[in-house]
Amino acid sequence: MKPLTYTEAKAKCDAIEARMKTASDALRRFPRGPMGLTPDAVKFSPEYRAAKLAVDRTFAELRAFNTWFVRQFKKEIKAEIDAMRLRRIK
Repeated sequence: MKPLTYTEAKAKCDAIEARMKTASDALRRFPRGPMGLTPDAVKFSPEYRAAKLAVDRTFAELRAFNTWFVRQFKKEIKAEIDAMRLRRIK
C-alpha cells in the first residue's frame, strides 16, 4: 500500500469526521428526558443501539486515525497552524 501524502491524509480525516457528524446527528434525534438524559426504554431499542454502535465505531476509527495522522505529519500540521496565525495577524 502506498503511503498517504499530507493532502490525501487530510481528505481522509475530513471524510471520517463527516461520517462522525452524520452518526452523531442520528443519535441526537432520539428523545431525551427533562434533564437531557436518554430514557432507558429508548436506550434498549434496536434503533438506538445501532446508532450508538455507529457512533462508537466511527469515533474509535477517528481516534486511531488522528493518532497516526498527528505523529506522521507533525511538521506539516505545525506549518499549517503557523500560516493561519500569520494570516490572522495581517
